[in-house]
Amino acid sequence: MSDVLLLAMAAVLLVLSGSFSGLNIGLMMARPDDLRRKARQGDAIATRVYRYRKDGYYLIFCILLGNVGVNTAMSILLGNMTNGVIGGLIATLLITMFGEILPQAIFTQRGYRFVRHFFWLLDVIYVLFWPLARPMSKLLNRWVGKEAPQLYSHQELEQIIHEHAERSDSPVDYDESRIAAGALQFSKKTAGDLVTPMSEVFTVNLDDELDATLLAQIKHAGHSRIPVQSDGTFVGLLYVKDLVGQELPLPVSQVYHDKIHDIDARSHLDTVLSRFIQTRSHLFVVVDPEDQQMGIITLEDVIEEILKQEIEDEFDSEI
Repeated sequence: MSDVLLLAMAAVLLVLSGSFSGLNIGLMMARPDDLRRKARQGDAIATRVYRYRKDGYYLIFCILLGNVGVNTAMSILLGNMTNGVIGGLIATLLITMFGEILPQAIFTQRGYRFVRHFFWLLDVIYVLFWPLARPMSKLLNRWVGKEAPQLYSHQELEQIIHEHAERSDSPVDYDESRIAAGALQFSKKTAGDLVTPMSEVFTVNLDDELDATLLAQIKHAGHSRIPVQSDGTFVGLLYVKDLVGQELPLPVSQVYHDKIHDIDARSHLDTVLSRFIQTRSHLFVVVDPEDQQMGIITLEDVIEEILKQEIEDEFDSEI
């Protein structure tokens, strides 16, 4: 066999060695969960890659078997062309540089999408090594266990979102990252954390009489719902819209609504939000474990906690 043909065969084996090494790092870096999510969004490449990646033990057995086979064949081939020591040294240098370092660097930078150029090679080894790879993958699944999905904590998800927003080429902007982070964290807080104390709540008394002075105070407060007190306890709500067209003076007891919901101060904000939706309310009375009224919490308070930004209107004083 001529030296030219032997060199050509060695070059083909070296390319295959680099392909196997690159596929190993490129495919194993791609998490099955990430590929499955991208596939559900219509990513055709992710759909194809997921078919190989979903059985990680079968995949790695086929790739490593192919890699070891071509590396061994190349070492033998180069050893026959030269003496054993020089052939082994040349094979080691070539495999290390062009069969390991360079292809792994390329696949690491290009990601799983670069794998699409090697689907043909994966199809070949999946069929060729099936008799060995199938029983070995089943044994590994039994001995080692299936690959665990990648799960993130609230803090890790929040950090990932912020890191996306900091990149100029990211589809996530600052406002979206702030809102998403707020949505991840708001359920950790409770109604007691956001309660407005009774001493700071603008209220009217059940025995009050609505006249021009009280109406001016209500207008200045800028609220559409006013808690009604009796003996220091919230007993209902006064809706400002109900005062339109009414003749003054008018007793509060004739226009207020005696239905007001309360919520435990220990309730988490996701529960508070669900209660707001279920009851179609915008204001709750917050009570402590002894059912003593602590103050109020509004739907606006919960939304501000999610947005991580205060919602101001024309009645809010500027700071």
